[in-house]
Amino acid sequence: MNNQVEFEADKAVAINQRLRQYKKNKKLIEEAKASEKAEIDEVKNFYESKIKRAEDDNAILMTELLGFIDTEHGQTSVSTSMGNVQARMTSDSWKWGGAVAQRKAMKQLPSDLLKTVTELDKAKIKEATTITDDGKVILNETGE
Repeated sequence: MNNQVEFEADKAVAINQRLRQYKKNKKLIEEAKASEKAEIDEVKNFYESKIKRAEDDNAILMTELLGFIDTEHGQTSVSTSMGNVQARMTSDSWKWGGAVAQRKAMKQLPSDLLKTVTELDKAKIKEATTITDDGKVILNETGE
């Protein structure tokens, strides 16, 4: 009986050692994931900042370049040995916005500016028809 008690005590010690190591490893994993996320965020912020500065600088340069074009006298471009600068008289693209913004705009626009799209009402079609064993679709109301 004494051997079994020693064996059970050894087993409990082994279990406790593994549980402690398991908890330690779990904590290391959590710390590593947090550190990884922090480093990734830091790198993203660094490059976002660098890109934003370059984009802002390009926007200023583009404004300055367009200032060299005399649009009041019909000039639309200027050519140099380094390249051409061309003034666009229209915007690059139309920003339509998301579905929510579009729905809000549709409520305020006159109806002649809106498209009406006709779609099949599948639920009503299922109610109004019957499909036979041979695959034919029959209108319940008329039998056609």
